[in-house]
Amino acid sequence: MITDKETNFIYFSSLIKEKQQYTPFWKKIQKVLTKKRIGYGFIRNTRDIWCRDYMPIQIDTDKFVQFNFFPDYCLTPQHISKLTIQDEIWVNDKITPIHINLVIDGGNFVKSTSNVILTEKVLKENPKLNKEAICDTLKKKIDIDNVFLIPQLPYDITGHADGMVRFINDTDLLVANYSNESKSWRVKMDKALEKTGLNIIPYPSQTVNEKNKDGDYSARGTYINFLQLGNYIFFPLFSLDTDDYALEETKKLYPHCRIFPINSNEIAINGGVLNCIAWNIKVIENNFIGGITQKTPDRLEQEIFVLSRLNSYLSTADYLLIAKGFELVWERSTGLIMGDENIKSKIYRYLEEQQASQNYPNHIPQHYVEQTVDLIFAYMNSIGQWEFPIYKS
Repeated sequence: MITDKETNFIYFSSLIKEKQQYTPFWKKIQKVLTKKRIGYGFIRNTRDIWCRDYMPIQIDTDKFVQFNFFPDYCLTPQHISKLTIQDEIWVNDKITPIHINLVIDGGNFVKSTSNVILTEKVLKENPKLNKEAICDTLKKKIDIDNVFLIPQLPYDITGHADGMVRFINDTDLLVANYSNESKSWRVKMDKALEKTGLNIIPYPSQTVNEKNKDGDYSARGTYINFLQLGNYIFFPLFSLDTDDYALEETKKLYPHCRIFPINSNEIAINGGVLNCIAWNIKVIENNFIGGITQKTPDRLEQEIFVLSRLNSYLSTADYLLIAKGFELVWERSTGLIMGDENIKSKIYRYLEEQQASQNYPNHIPQHYVEQTVDLIFAYMNSIGQWEFPIYKS
């Protein structure tokens, strides 16, 4: 299966930017996405922001599986209006998932390359099937080695595993601290984890006894519900005393990842955090993303695009040097930027090095460089290799 560290693109429910209550939070997320040039898009016609739950599971770059989304916690009078109908939502016509006739929320499907962990809530949601039938179906349809079940937290109406455990890899499993739970529940959890044979790594968690206006428990303190996209981690903060400790522990566990702390109280009060609001997938070159077909950048096509739009005169030689500098921070195989986010500064340094070594005697004014780089960005955007603008609004 595709794991989080392999993903490079994020979808969100369009409600995250449309609902005023989430505006401050969305601006924090969007700032990081823009700064790091991370591709993102929006899912239309959803009824809540928790798109992890009703979107397909990515098995391979071109293979997705879709479970039935019909959770019992959405069938109450105060929640029924928030039940997203899978047939109504739209991402793009090129994603055609294989249907699996099981009721499973995406938040209750924690995966590594060959393992899956769900809570026992899956047994309640599929009462006509026993544990063996459910596990066998998942193994055969998804081609995985192991399906493990753990007990559901007694106060979590969703029964989601992604607020409890998280794979680092196929053998190492983060487990959120459950020392405050009842002794009987701890015993059940201990036994379930022992049966997995995985290396268990305790992970920070803080129980916050607060509810929202609908009577649902807040997710504040659920640090394990961070969002990982490749080597980037969006890490939730909750204005709690445990924030700093949880952040430092995460840095130790993910030394090769760039971590962005995001205060997430605005969404946590409604029962979910960063992993819950995102559907992160792996996209590849020439894959169809939300209406834009990715193409391999063509140097001549790019040159014509840029030079025909420049407001100032730039010689072909000057343009080619700037374009070469751009390519030094551009990975053509995935369309992702390599290195830090200050792309123009990197290009300036490259030009200065060329001039200092007398490989290129001409001085190119800074505003020429900026305009040229902006137009290269525009060209990359036009062929689906830059920011992946799914829905412009």
